[in-house]
Amino acid sequence: MSEHLALLIAGLFFVVFAVFSLWYLQKEYQQRGKLSWRGSAVHVTMFAVNGMFVALSAWGPNGVPPMTGLAWLGVPLMVVGAGIVVYAMDMFRKFSRWLGNDTPGLATSGLYSLSRNPQFVGYGLLILGVVVAWGRATGWIGLLSYFALAYFTARVEEEHLTRVYGQSYRDYCSRAPRFIGLPQKGK
Repeated sequence: MSEHLALLIAGLFFVVFAVFSLWYLQKEYQQRGKLSWRGSAVHVTMFAVNGMFVALSAWGPNGVPPMTGLAWLGVPLMVVGAGIVVYAMDMFRKFSRWLGNDTPGLATSGLYSLSRNPQFVGYGLLILGVVVAWGRATGWIGLLSYFALAYFTARVEEEHLTRVYGQSYRDYCSRAPRFIGLPQKGK
């Protein structure tokens, strides 16, 4: 099987799985007001499937190739991205909150005052680092797939958080950008 055919098949699988997963998460949020453990597993698996697609697009089907000349730019991006993800998720303090099973209140301080989704930003930087470090043109397809997944996941979560927290969440949205931007002071 050619590399491009393998990437196409993997990409189609990822898209179908992501659409199903987003539908499932939205349904659980609407019906239960939070994710069940099954919903949390779907959520985590959706990002794991995307990670495998990113790896395939950035590295190819034959495994991890040697890093290219721009690797020195990619490695710091990966380290900073991973650090942001860990720090952002640690701010939730509870694994059940990280998975969407528990919603004790809005996280709006620290990194969450700069971005409503710092964990998505951090993971995006990590993936960008992988793409830059290995320098394969097809890696950009994986990065774009992650951007799309993060955007649509954030939209599903925002709809849920608006139902749960109402005006306080809308006020937070007016202050903090969805992903990257300058926070709005005084709103």
